[in-house]
Amino acid sequence: MTTIASTPTRIQAAGFGILLAAAAVALGVLAGHLTLNGAEQAIGWAATAVFAPLGLGLAVIDAREHRLPNLITLPLAAAMAIVVTAGAGVSGQWAALVQALLSGLGLGVVLMLVAMTGTLAFGDVKLGLSLGILTGWFSWTLPLTAVFAAYVLAMPHALALLARKRRTEAPAAAGPTFMPMGPYLVAGALLVTLATLLL
Repeated sequence: MTTIASTPTRIQAAGFGILLAAAAVALGVLAGHLTLNGAEQAIGWAATAVFAPLGLGLAVIDAREHRLPNLITLPLAAAMAIVVTAGAGVSGQWAALVQALLSGLGLGVVLMLVAMTGTLAFGDVKLGLSLGILTGWFSWTLPLTAVFAAYVLAMPHALALLARKRRTEAPAAAGPTFMPMGPYLVAGALLVTLATLLL
């Protein structure tokens, strides 16, 4: 029963991955052509176009269910790598490509170390791979700026949970105190990326 039930999920995951990869290649190649014609930030826009809809979808899932499914986070990271690679392949921006890919891996390692302290979940680490590639395309420091922005955005939520916990004698009576970071990581990444593209 388990194998039969899981087969459609595997097929759906494979189809989703293929479509996402194809879209990433198409956007990356298009951005690369535009870059050759003078639109230097086109690959950044293409990467944002891949990240934004799936990132926002992950934010909604995390806010509702307190989880970031591998079915989306891992293909998204692969798609981000594909779009910047395709764009760099057309435009020749190899230094930016290396910077983006290393930033993705580096941010993943940093978030994993934070997760080991219990303040982040490992779904956030996997999300950090695509977040790092997106923001790392622009500079080495922008991924950390995005994480800093995420924590600033999350601060009112964290303070509200802390205040609610302190108002009750029994912490369990205050309701859940776990705060999903996925929505704030996505928001921080999009905020700093769009600011870089538009300003």
